[in-house]
Amino acid sequence: MDRLKKFSSFIIIAGSVFCYAGTGTDTVCDASQMDAFAYEDCIAAQRGAKVNNTDFSERTAPPAELVSESYVEPFSYDPFQRDAYLTSSFGENRGTRYHAGIDYSTQMEEGWPIFAPENGYIKEIQVSPFGYGKVMFFEGKSGKTWVFAHQSSFTPAIDKLVSQKQYATKSNDVTIKPNVRFRKGDTLTFAGSTGIGNPHLHLEIRRTKDDIISPCHAGVKCLDTIAPQIFGIAVWQGNDIALTTDEALREGCVETPVKNEFNLSMAIKIADYSRLPKENPMAIRRLEVWRYNDKIYSKVMDELSYKKMIDIRNELLWAEEADTAGDWHYINAKLGPISSYRIEIEDFSGHITKRQFSFHRSCKNNGKITLTQNQNTPLYTFLSKSMLDLYRCESGYKFEALDQNERTVNGDLCKIFDHSKPTPIGKIVETFPETKFIRYSASAQATGTGRSVNELIALFPYGKYKNSINWHTQIGDVKISQKISGIPAVGDTSLRVLAVTRNQTDSVNFFEFHPKGMQFYGKWNVCIENPNNPAPLYWLGETTRRWFYFDKQTGTKSRCATTNELRDIASISDNEGITIGLPYLSESFFGGELKLALKIPIYSRYAGIPDGNAITVKYGNKWIAAEYDSEPREIIVLGSALPEAGEVLTVQIVDDMKRKTTKEIIVPGI
Repeated sequence: MDRLKKFSSFIIIAGSVFCYAGTGTDTVCDASQMDAFAYEDCIAAQRGAKVNNTDFSERTAPPAELVSESYVEPFSYDPFQRDAYLTSSFGENRGTRYHAGIDYSTQMEEGWPIFAPENGYIKEIQVSPFGYGKVMFFEGKSGKTWVFAHQSSFTPAIDKLVSQKQYATKSNDVTIKPNVRFRKGDTLTFAGSTGIGNPHLHLEIRRTKDDIISPCHAGVKCLDTIAPQIFGIAVWQGNDIALTTDEALREGCVETPVKNEFNLSMAIKIADYSRLPKENPMAIRRLEVWRYNDKIYSKVMDELSYKKMIDIRNELLWAEEADTAGDWHYINAKLGPISSYRIEIEDFSGHITKRQFSFHRSCKNNGKITLTQNQNTPLYTFLSKSMLDLYRCESGYKFEALDQNERTVNGDLCKIFDHSKPTPIGKIVETFPETKFIRYSASAQATGTGRSVNELIALFPYGKYKNSINWHTQIGDVKISQKISGIPAVGDTSLRVLAVTRNQTDSVNFFEFHPKGMQFYGKWNVCIENPNNPAPLYWLGETTRRWFYFDKQTGTKSRCATTNELRDIASISDNEGITIGLPYLSESFFGGELKLALKIPIYSRYAGIPDGNAITVKYGNKWIAAEYDSEPREIIVLGSALPEAGEVLTVQIVDDMKRKTTKEIIVPGI
């Protein structure tokens, strides 16, 4: 009898559940009068669950039970022995990969000395104008390899070895293996901006060639004073999506697109900042989700594998505003509407942000979330789905669905779908299965650009288990074919759609391919046959907004390129090539000190320089080492290598398209 008292008795009458708790208090849980969430809470309470009304606001440090057993604190290594805040963290979204290290600001200054983290030796030095720039691989006594990238220079002895290798091989880009030993605390190298970006230090730690660990996790000083910030939550079932801002989330509410149905999917947009002003959004270390007291999802970013970098697209869902603050983290867990959930987010300095919520059909104080940036056409990508911006119906855009032969399937999509909600193209195809094109049109007044538009979006619907695609389509008189292999499997079972449209701008016309950022374990081979413009193919950098030449492309009539990610592509006639500017004397780092140097500006609209060895500087028949600084675009020659003022140097550059530009310049006087 005592055992039976632990359980409630239930009588079901006409759809209502009358709960008789062991306490003797009778409470009615009426499914016909309560929404699903109140009903579920009522049942949970009768079963002995305690409703948690704790304020899950930001805290400055995690309790011991929430910290990984291997989490290292306090810090044991300070690269500069002075305050340097993080500007990028471990595991940050870098498009096709995770950031394998951490970045420190050097306050826009080059030449900060960096001290050895432990006893060890320099395993390798690489010099290049791109990627890691001047980079040092330092192997410590512990067996870890420390990588110091974007250096301005090394110690005088190491820079001398680099110079000797350059002149011996007549190569600007070189690799050396000095095997020079340093003790902990010795000046090891000097921070800079080689490769790309403003002056900073990129630091990473490798256990093997494939395994990378977070420097913060290994005891490196990581200054970060602000807890992670939530920008919104997306919940979807199939191709129905609901969005919730953090304002509503703080009140415990997250909107769901369907009522009382399971198999929901969810993603959370999160960013972390190190200090005020909030300038560089970073990644987070830990994201965990609880359903009541059961942990249903956990992602801890203390380690990375280069071989598994492509998993980034299944874990950080790509969105059109990807170059703004935060990433959409996919929660790979089974979610139901009738539950109470808790989120915990931790940064690399131990700050935690918490939220508790349940799902509702609508939330008070819910606002709008921006879904596009730098987007001219109504086609965009969100949550790694091809989307259609039907909110433009409000300003006069017209949308119609067409079949394979461009015959009308539905003449006015604005009347069918809710303009205020994000609309996956998969939902349109589910509603009108014959749809193979969407035509959008608008007057000059509706576009706001001063010109009208009448364009097609070509579509290719495919299912969850499709791992390869061979798609041929045509937009206007341009034929487009795509062969894709190694499509990654995803947890989302909804109908997916590849989409492509033409974007006409003042400077260049190009084709948008969606969902942008989609990566493949195999290859994406795309061919464009454009009778009006058979020029070479370029791809658009999403954050730089610059066009880059496909170095692997074939054909003349039909131009083909190969990569492993969907990109925007243009056929560009670049007849200008590279122009070599007027030289001037300045300073550059060598051996940790500023030395006199000759700097020669480089100008081009599209043409690029493939590597440092594409640049040749000579004085008569004498080869001279030169460094290429990609930001700003300049050739740098050390003053010690220059002939007398008034003498003539010959500079030659071979660009991406193998075209040569040659100019004779006169060495200026001091």
